[in-house]
Amino acid sequence: MRSLRRIRAALGPRRLVLATVLLVVSLGLLAAGVAGMLLTGDGDDGTKLTNEGVPGPIGTPTTSVSAPPASNAPVARLIIEKIGVDAPVITLGVDENFIPEVPDNPNDVAWYNWSALPGHGSNAVLAGHFDWTVNGQPVIGVFYYLADLSVGDIIEVKLEDGTDYKYSVVGNLAVPNDDQRAMELMAPTPTDMVTLITCGGVWTPDPNNPLGGEYTHRQVVRAELIGGGPDEGNIGEPRQEGSQG
Repeated sequence: MRSLRRIRAALGPRRLVLATVLLVVSLGLLAAGVAGMLLTGDGDDGTKLTNEGVPGPIGTPTTSVSAPPASNAPVARLIIEKIGVDAPVITLGVDENFIPEVPDNPNDVAWYNWSALPGHGSNAVLAGHFDWTVNGQPVIGVFYYLADLSVGDIIEVKLEDGTDYKYSVVGNLAVPNDDQRAMELMAPTPTDMVTLITCGGVWTPDPNNPLGGEYTHRQVVRAELIGGGPDEGNIGEPRQEGSQG
């Protein structure tokens, strides 16, 4: 109940609804179309989970960054060299039933338009699939290796106007599906951050689930802004090295 009161104060009534829906629906829908069999795991129980670092600031700012003037341009690409991600970012929201939209392929990353734009001093929330099926065969999704990120790894966010922000990972957290504290990770923050979310844990088949089952956890990476500026390069095309698809 304390967590719910804190998130309610931070988000307001409408965003509280969206955050709740995102936790229990949208992040579950990240399993839509998934293989559910790629996760061989790092242990005997098939678990692939990471818990490292801290969630990042929810109250008091911890860093002071000299950033360029905030841009209102759409988010264009997400680059994480450590795990070979150079992916297009699409803008998604919720439908008329307040059901969050999710990418319809394994390669796109979604930036949710109810969260902050990068560079605007708060929390930009992005989501991507862990795995997928193509012609009945399992393939990895854009965030398949998200659990491999460590504190200090760099996440780069490029906007359509060439603005380029760099973030440093402060936490990589495995959050059980039923942990309501996960809503706090999607709330506004007093510093400029990105929050990346995908499925994790163990795939649990369920014949009563229209998706065929679900993963037990969500892997959540949090990173703080460390710098940024204009990028004169063509961001409409992925880099040749380290691209996924």
